[in-house]
Amino acid sequence: MRDKKEYLEYQKLYYQTHKEKLKEYSEQYRQEHKEHYKEYDKQYNLKHSENKKQWYLDHKKQYKQWNKQYRLDHPEQIKQYSKQYRQTPEGKATRQREKTKRRANEKEIINTLTTQEWEDILKKYKFRCAYCGKEFTLFDRETKDHIIPISKGGDNTKENIVPACRSCNSKKGNKILK
Repeated sequence: MRDKKEYLEYQKLYYQTHKEKLKEYSEQYRQEHKEHYKEYDKQYNLKHSENKKQWYLDHKKQYKQWNKQYRLDHPEQIKQYSKQYRQTPEGKATRQREKTKRRANEKEIINTLTTQEWEDILKKYKFRCAYCGKEFTLFDRETKDHIIPISKGGDNTKENIVPACRSCNSKKGNKILK
């Protein structure tokens, strides 16, 4: 090789012709040196945490849009990641905190819904989801959806409850629909 330009051309050509083999080698190397990369990533993040925070503050809106689009484009990966995360000690602790917070909120609300009232609500909606109209089955059970979510000051009363399938209830989250 005579000069830098020739060498760069050679590297580019080599990469293009051996792309799969190089990718495979790179993945294998990373797997064999997991601990090294873990420590390196940790040190890098500590060193650059202030820059990351500032970048996030400067690009918060774009980051949220990108994140939302990614979730829409990759629902299966998100579902798989969430499932794996819930099995970790951190995921279990997060879920426990959520449950504790909800129980604390429920203690402070009016809680007059009876089993008979819930059955009456189900009959009123003909055992179908209030949002999508899907009929409840043994495998797709009904859930109690609070029209005004508990987190927004809603109560557990028959006037504030509608039946919803799990999917619709999850999509609604703690939003107030109009």
